Amino acid sequence: MRRFYIIIGIMLLIACSEKQAYVDMLNQAKDLMHDKPDSAMMILDNLGQHEDEFGKRFRMLYHLHRLNALNKVDSLFRSTDQAQILVDYFDEHGTPNEQMLAYYLLGRAYYDIHEAPMALSCFQTASEKADTASADCDYRQLSRVYGQMSNVFYQQGLYDYELECENLSAKYGWKGKDTLNALLSMEGKVFIYERQKKEDSAIIACEDIADILDACGYRKQAVSLCASILRELVDKRQFSKAKEYMDRYEQESGFFDANNNIEKGRETYYYSKGCYYMAVNLLDSAEYYFRKELRDGKDFNNQNGGSRGLALLFQKKHMPDSAVKYALYSYDMNDSAYAQMAIREVEQMQGMYDYTRNQKIAEQAKNKAEKERQRARYSVLLLIIIITLSTGIGWRIYKGRKKERLKYEADLSSLAEIHSEVIQLRAHEQTLNKLLMEKESKAVKLKEDIEAYKAKVGLQSESSEIRLQKSVIYGNLCKLATKGVVLDDNQWQQVYVMAIDILPNFYKFISEKSFKLTENEFKTCILIRLHFNPKTVANMVGLSPSSITKIRINLMKKMFDKGGKSKELDELLMQFS
Repeated sequence: MRRFYIIIGIMLLIACSEKQAYVDMLNQAKDLMHDKPDSAMMILDNLGQHEDEFGKRFRMLYHLHRLNALNKVDSLFRSTDQAQILVDYFDEHGTPNEQMLAYYLLGRAYYDIHEAPMALSCFQTASEKADTASADCDYRQLSRVYGQMSNVFYQQGLYDYELECENLSAKYGWKGKDTLNALLSMEGKVFIYERQKKEDSAIIACEDIADILDACGYRKQAVSLCASILRELVDKRQFSKAKEYMDRYEQESGFFDANNNIEKGRETYYYSKGCYYMAVNLLDSAEYYFRKELRDGKDFNNQNGGSRGLALLFQKKHMPDSAVKYALYSYDMNDSAYAQMAIREVEQMQGMYDYTRNQKIAEQAKNKAEKERQRARYSVLLLIIIITLSTGIGWRIYKGRKKERLKYEADLSSLAEIHSEVIQLRAHEQTLNKLLMEKESKAVKLKEDIEAYKAKVGLQSESSEIRLQKSVIYGNLCKLATKGVVLDDNQWQQVYVMAIDILPNFYKFISEKSFKLTENEFKTCILIRLHFNPKTVANMVGLSPSSITKIRINLMKKMFDKGGKSKELDELLMQFS
């Protein structure tokens, strides 16, 4: 028997060791994800061979990080199915970082299938899921979320929004110590200013960012960025600076061969160089580089740029025939440009069509949910009637109790409304003191009637927690909480009714004049007592998690006259029934 227990013990140790090994492999893949996604993918593929041995949460984490690795190595998403499954799971069971990553990947999937509005919505949700007040917030991932949002805004031509997102991407890149991504986001601002025709802003931003790139050891990126503003410098007649940047670009970027030919795909540089030589009246050199662009760069941008440059050059040389020839060629290329713009506009319209389709799907789901809630309400009402009739109480007694119940509910509603009014009136206590006293007097009378009814029907014999679990209002409130709904006035009225009915001592305590609670503080107290966590409270009140944290800290001082962590407030409020 002893040998048997030893063998069992050894097997358990082996199983625990294997489980820890899987956890270590997943953590190693996460650490490599940003800088070495290929290596992370290899580790995850190896880990995937043991997927049948995982528990559900670990299996979902594995798929989350594997999908992230696929995204990092530029795999094209052709469906949103897998990302949607991850969002559905981590929305309920994930940390803020996991939720942010899941929504980010769903946005990437929508982006790849050309549903830009849905992608933007997912990226926005991902940014909202991030808990920037937490010490373990994944700022690097948050930086990439805003970077993707800026891409969507760029495609829509919304440059002000693009600029705002690039600033946020840079901000969180720095906070996450992701230096290169932060600098790339800052670079994006230069190109936004160029598209907005803000030449001065583009030049200033470019030079500032180039200095930072240089200081951080990214010299090639610095000289490449400076080369992007050559045309702006020429337009501003800053020729010496333009020449300096051209020389540095050709010597330090690594894009030129021994014959000073730029690598394929970057031939538009010849147009900038040709513009410089034309501006300083070295017309033969300008012609050489415009023709070189036409010869070496076969794509639309280079053919259009080279022909346009030659047309302007021959116009300056007073050679009208040659100028007309290249102007016509440039005109044909611009026709092609407008055709490409039209195609992009069609794609954007397709994206909006997809957005409209998804809105209809969401509306249908909302209507279906409302019908289900209506059916549930009718079922509860029918059940109450059946139970009441089955007790054998006569119709007259039933009718009398129903009347009493309706009066009781009306009293609860009136008391909740009065308390709400009292809170608002206290802000004007000096001028409205008489009205306040009348309302409070009426509230006392209603409380007496309510307590009399509760004593009569035996409600006082049940604990508040049991009554909470039985409450239809509480059940509906929990459903709204899982959906992240911001409560409206009617829903808050029901919450107040329930709190007065089931938690009278608690409601009386938080209604004390001396506390002088604001409306949001009052709501926060109630939701905490109803067992909702701070993040859910923030959603239901319509505030940020950080605002709720501040409110809870202030409540400790107001209500209990002491400092401390916000969690202590939850424990103190739970003592009241």
